[in-house]
Amino acid sequence: MERQKQKKRVLIVEDAPYMSEMIAEMLDKEKYEIVGVAVNGKEAVRKYKELEQKPDIVTMDIVMEEMDGIQATKEIKKYDPDATIIVISALGSSEYRDAAMEAGADEYLWKPFTVKNLSKVFENLLAVKKG
Repeated sequence: MERQKQKKRVLIVEDAPYMSEMIAEMLDKEKYEIVGVAVNGKEAVRKYKELEQKPDIVTMDIVMEEMDGIQATKEIKKYDPDATIIVISALGSSEYRDAAMEAGADEYLWKPFTVKNLSKVFENLLAVKKG
């Protein structure tokens, strides 16, 4: 019997429900499992800490109520320096990208994006973490 490859665990942090659904829909169900969805940074940090098995990847929006994605990225990285975080934002300026990367994000993806963009970023990051 062939051993089933373990799916990579994903925590989606996004305040717009249609966006989090779109990200979930874009991910290959054979490879990825959504382990949680948070609608703001505060909830993201709490969920990350509560999950028994840490997510392999966190997708992080920037502009959210209560705590933005930059702050949430810092908090998660403080808690788990090995966390893999992809910031996904419509804010296309380099200052937001730089702030996200300084906060500890591993990658920055601009909205709108394609399934191909998203898959490529996920696969590249997971390959780097493995190697």
